[in-house]
Formats: sequence, C-alpha cells, structure tokens
Amino acid sequence: MEAPLKKKKSKKGFWILLIIDILLFLLICGSVAGGFYAAKVFAQQVEEADAAHVAAMYEEAEEVNIPNALRSYTAKRLTKQETIPAYTVSQIYELDLREPSGVTAADLKLVTSKGLVGLEEAFVNAEEKYGVNCVFLMSIASLESAKGTQMFRPNNMFGYGRTGFSSKAEGINVVASGLSSRYLNPGASLYGGSPTVKGVNKRYAANPQWYVKVANYMQEYYAVISKRHNEALQKIN
Repeated sequence: MEAPLKKKKSKKGFWILLIIDILLFLLICGSVAGGFYAAKVFAQQVEEADAAHVAAMYEEAEEVNIPNALRSYTAKRLTKQETIPAYTVSQIYELDLREPSGVTAADLKLVTSKGLVGLEEAFVNAEEKYGVNCVFLMSIASLESAKGTQMFRPNNMFGYGRTGFSSKAEGINVVASGLSSRYLNPGASLYGGSPTVKGVNKRYAANPQWYVKVANYMQEYYAVISKRHNEALQKIN
C-alpha cells in the first residue's frame, strides 16, 4: 500500500520542480529583455545628449564674417568649395584627412574654447602647409589635452612624442608634419592602411577606441561650423 503513495508523492514533486523551472526561465527572459531595453534607452539618451551639445555650441557661436573668412582662400579654391558639409560620425570615420577641410580660421573661432582660443590661424596654416585636415588636428588636441589645458610636456597638446615645444603653435606644426609624413603617407613607417582617423589610430594611440573620441569632436565641430558658415553664405548670395 505504501508504494503507490510514494509514486504519487514523486509525481507531485516533479510537477512542483517543473513549475519552479518554468518560473525561473520566465524570470531570466524578463531580465534579459529588461537589459536590452535599458541598453536601448541608454543609447538613445547618449544620442540626445550629443545632439543637445551640438545645439548648445551652435547657439553660442557667433556668425561668420564671410568676406573676411574667405579672404585668405585662393580664387581656385573658392570656386571648388564654398559650403562646408556637416558630416555624420560614420562619414568622419571614412574621411580622407589629406583632403582640404574647407575651414577657415574664422570658422574655427566658432568652436575653439579654453586653451585652443587664439590658435585658429595656426591650425589652418598647418593644414595648408602639410596637407592635414585642421579640424582633425584640433580634435586630437581637444582630446589629448582637454582643449589645450592639460599637457604632460610644455605646449604638447597632442600626446605626441616625449618632448615639449616652445609654443603651442610650434607643437601644431611639428605634429602636422609628423602626421603627414609618417601616418598619412602610404608606405611610411607608421601608416595604418588608410589616411583616415581609423588608420591613424592603429599606430598613434594604444587605445583602440581613440578614433571614436577624435571623430566625435570632429563631428561636433563640423556640425556647428557647417550651419553657421552656410547660413552666412546664403545671406550674401
């Protein structure tokens, strides 16, 4: 008479364990779904914060004086490019850093701050002399030196080499020359396979995500410059 009772209790225990397993499974599924949802919300918040930051920079920027801003351009360059594009981050990743940025010193004044103020001409002159996108140069300085305020060597805003410079302007020229000849020149010792921010990252910085941070600065700067510059062009056309 005892055997049937044990079998009945065994079946009851089985169903209890099965129900517990099902509940645990549903709990885990709910946790995973909640995690995905939280990640999606966080990504959206980051995107909104970036957009708000660009909007704030735009509101603070002054209008470009186009006649003065374009005075240093040659007639040939003016006929090729007047407007400045606002790139997406993905486009920044693929941007050929040897191509002219189309940006003037007056344009850079819209976005320079802290220790970068007053260096606009130096960045533009370095681009014209060495063929390195000046927005890229300024973005490296923004990242590596907290916009020219924190440097491990005197006037070295780029974390470049192990020495300091007599001035920030000298540092800009030395780094632009080094990037042009060693990082952006196919076949050079430190060429990373493409003349892009990703390519430079391979040999310039140990952090594999360095290019993302530099590209984010570039995207922000181009967004503000593009809007102000192109609005000013429309007023005089």
